[in-house]
Amino acid sequence: MNRQALLAYLSSLGVAIGAGLASALLFLVLAKGSIVALCLAYFAPLPLMIASLGFGQWTGLVGALLGSGLVAALAYPSIGCVLYPLAIAVPAWLVCAAALRGAPPPEQQSRRTVAQNHPAAPNGAPMRALTVATLFLAAAFSIGALALAATYGGLTAALARLTSELAPLLRELKDSLTSLPESVDPDRLAWLLARTIAPTMAASALSVLIANAWLAARIVQISARLPTVWPDIPYNLRLPVPLAAALIPAIGLVFVGHEIGFAALIVAAVLGTALSLQGLAVMHDLTRGMAARTPLLFGAYLIISLIPPWPMAVFAIIGLVDAALGLRERKRLRQSAPPTSP
Repeated sequence: MNRQALLAYLSSLGVAIGAGLASALLFLVLAKGSIVALCLAYFAPLPLMIASLGFGQWTGLVGALLGSGLVAALAYPSIGCVLYPLAIAVPAWLVCAAALRGAPPPEQQSRRTVAQNHPAAPNGAPMRALTVATLFLAAAFSIGALALAATYGGLTAALARLTSELAPLLRELKDSLTSLPESVDPDRLAWLLARTIAPTMAASALSVLIANAWLAARIVQISARLPTVWPDIPYNLRLPVPLAAALIPAIGLVFVGHEIGFAALIVAAVLGTALSLQGLAVMHDLTRGMAARTPLLFGAYLIISLIPPWPMAVFAIIGLVDAALGLRERKRLRQSAPPTSP
């Protein structure tokens, strides 16, 4: 190994160590329980994604493994030992690896502007990243929830155990918050939370991953280390049609109940979140060139932030319609069609 290769190796190793350490600390600060700690924890995948996109997939993988080891050492035996690799480290690396697959070689970087002006085919980096994140999180959280239920002797026993642990905490919260109405039943709320916490965490993990992937790619692009052209995200962010269509049978299986219904609920929550992101991309693409585009986008995101999660359900329907009818492709065809003569 020559001196230049050794320096490159040591540089990548240093980046991997730094990324793993930063990501683990951002996750571990969640134990503080404050709003600031929660906001910082949302950026836990970011260092790993910057390392993967800017310094190579193996750098990101080493960082993910180091971060998982550090969390396991410091947080054992809490659930964070499983949650960090399951929802942050491994999917962060997989998303970046999928996005970089098929990236153009360095000699084609001069074509960046051309590629930006002519959208890529629908199987670009955004589609690969969203597909991999959706598949991994749906499978990981479903299997993890069922495995945890099996350790307690079944789903019913596991949910009853979780409900019994949440109820005292919610009673204390109700007593300390005098603004809550008397009609709020802590036991009923604990029962509801126990049944929705896993689907909610899986859906939130997908949103956090995709948002961090975009931010990491922008940071790496600004530093001139992004090894591919910047994709047309509003046009290319989508699920493959068969995966999008899987939402319908997943919702149907929810009503089966028991372990199958619970796993289907997690899968439906992840697929619905992915389709809502696709619906947002549709909105961004279809409003291009409109005079009122900025206020429309601002209003949509304002509504999403004020009354979640119901607006996201609307965008999930839009994403499903786009998967079935190709709304963005129809717009492209209308724009490329020659004008008809009078």
